[in-house]
Amino acid sequence: MDKRPGLLPELIIPIGTIAFAIYYLSTVWDLPFQAKVVGIYVASAIGILSFLLAIRFGREILTGAKSLGFAGFFSDPVSEGRRWGVLALSIGFILLMPVLGFVVTIFAFVFSTVIVIGGVQRLKAAFFTALGMSTVAFLVFLVLVQVRFPTNIIDQTLKGLFI
Repeated sequence: MDKRPGLLPELIIPIGTIAFAIYYLSTVWDLPFQAKVVGIYVASAIGILSFLLAIRFGREILTGAKSLGFAGFFSDPVSEGRRWGVLALSIGFILLMPVLGFVVTIFAFVFSTVIVIGGVQRLKAAFFTALGMSTVAFLVFLVLVQVRFPTNIIDQTLKGLFI
């Protein structure tokens, strides 16, 4: 049995991200010009990062550092717990956005994801990362592009300050 770490688990996020980019482009293509531009930027960034990862993965396979398989994927209970935790947070994000609104859900998702991945000792980093990402997402999607995401009183108040 091959003891080298498997590469297939590392492909889950890039493949999901590429699928998201294709989905995102398909949803904004009939929207106003600004939405298309943001979609193209998002898809381009994902494409560039995916290309760089493909180079890294190719190099790891060619040098023998990794195998094509799932070796090591289920052997670390901490990492496996984190993967399931992030999956649960992603599902919660989708289910709670209509209830909590866009900004609050983005903040809660990013904050809790950083905590799940980095641990409770990363509270400060989690807070500032979540604050920064929710601010950028708010400005880009709700102010600039004016996407009609589910909103709540917080989103409406913040939009009132900028629009």
